[in-house]
Amino acid sequence: MSTVGEILHDTLLPRLHGVRQQSGSFIARCPAHEDNNPSLSITPGKTQPVVLRCHAGCDTEAILAALELTWQDISADREDTRHDADEWTPAGPASDVYDYRDETGQLLFQVLRVPQPGGKKTFRQRVPDPASKSGWRWKLDDTRRVLYRLPELTAAVEAGQPVYLVEGEKDVHALVRAGVAATCNSGGAGKWRPEYDAWFVDADVVIVADRDKPGQAHAREVADALTGVAGSLRIVEPAAGKDAADHLAAGKSVDEFVTTWSEQQHAPIDLAPDLFEFLSVVDPPTVWVVPGLLERGDRLIWTGTEGLGKSLCVRMIAVAAAAGIHPFTGETFDPARVLYIDCENSERQGRRHFRNLERVARGKRRPVPDQGMFVIHRPAGIDLSRLEDAAWLMERVTAHKPDLLVCGPFYRLHAGDSEEESAARKVVAALDAARVAADCALIVEHHAPHGHNGTRQLRPFGSSLLMRWPEMGMGIAPMSEETPCRHVAVKAWRGNRDERHWPRALRWGTGELDWPWVIDESSAKDWG
Repeated sequence: MSTVGEILHDTLLPRLHGVRQQSGSFIARCPAHEDNNPSLSITPGKTQPVVLRCHAGCDTEAILAALELTWQDISADREDTRHDADEWTPAGPASDVYDYRDETGQLLFQVLRVPQPGGKKTFRQRVPDPASKSGWRWKLDDTRRVLYRLPELTAAVEAGQPVYLVEGEKDVHALVRAGVAATCNSGGAGKWRPEYDAWFVDADVVIVADRDKPGQAHAREVADALTGVAGSLRIVEPAAGKDAADHLAAGKSVDEFVTTWSEQQHAPIDLAPDLFEFLSVVDPPTVWVVPGLLERGDRLIWTGTEGLGKSLCVRMIAVAAAAGIHPFTGETFDPARVLYIDCENSERQGRRHFRNLERVARGKRRPVPDQGMFVIHRPAGIDLSRLEDAAWLMERVTAHKPDLLVCGPFYRLHAGDSEEESAARKVVAALDAARVAADCALIVEHHAPHGHNGTRQLRPFGSSLLMRWPEMGMGIAPMSEETPCRHVAVKAWRGNRDERHWPRALRWGTGELDWPWVIDESSAKDWG
């Protein structure tokens, strides 16, 4: 909603009685006199957001006083945006007009928001041109580009106030109404210009990224540009909705934006300690994410053949950890915070599996807590060999701070040749960086290679680096010829640590409160 719409619908109309709409304006009973027959008209103004006119003769000051309002209450942001439903543009009537002014307040150009069919929008830009019949030129050409609300931006920076950098003008006004300084560049994502950097010297800058790929890439571009310029810098994302306006409209506060990146993550590290300083440190006790199976910092690759149920087993471990239930023994513990990134299956498939797993946890009287597990589906995969996708992963981990990160399958985490070590090395570097940043355990699902002479190995398909990288490599293999297989062996192909207590065999759960895979009782004696 435009600023004019906010003033009408949020500030004025709720305080009036007998309101009815009439030809683009409103009629209501005047609060400044006994008005049985509504005589107050409220219309959009040419030089101010709204015009109040009492046909019985009451002046505007008396009307505002009766409403307990001031001129400032109904004039906010008039200098920057207005609602002109009939304002012509080459793309159709504009809904909002945004003024871009220089440091002195001189109008340089305007951006006009134009609604399009299907709920879409487009933008047009124009420059004042006295030589034109309409008074406007619809090309910026060499017009100086400035940031939105530049006079207010410079005043905020000089006053040492935090400045919020967003993607669009609508978000700017939502934040201004929330009580903070905000700005954006014209043109949206990908249109940052080097000359904008100078306005943020030593400033406290918060970049609000839209929750989509272009918005996140734009936020990183701006952060790169302002690194070493701004006094402090961080990237945040909405906790609800796509952008800052959605976040605030959902009732969230400015303090509830989710931080996905900050300069503190990249602060210089201390120099190495000498031997005796190193030995003097007392190591903290083991911190288990899942007791007996996974501790913080562990890297586990989980393998198996296609269609055997390895993905379901990984989902089961993730939901059980989030609920605080050991997936095999039923032992309870403090729930772990879990981030699950599925790069193969659709959201529809994921919901079907996770709905059943959550039902089991609830049946065991250990429901997953609110904000205890986060699920992302990227069926097109991600390419962690690319800096952009590696940054995306780091942002998700920074935002959600998981105790357990589950990601995979491995072959959908890059676009290179699975046999080449260079591709695998970039992927594991990105996964390690995320794991270390969150101090979490990591499970990566992966496929086993096709075997020879009818046999299948459990080692991961692809580069031999994957045999060396994780602390633990576990997999499941069929123990019978039945299809679907309902009895599997659990085998270690790397790092079968004595202090880890994985079952030797699993069978398909058949009880109402059973997980999909339960420990095979005949293997219970093999537990340490």
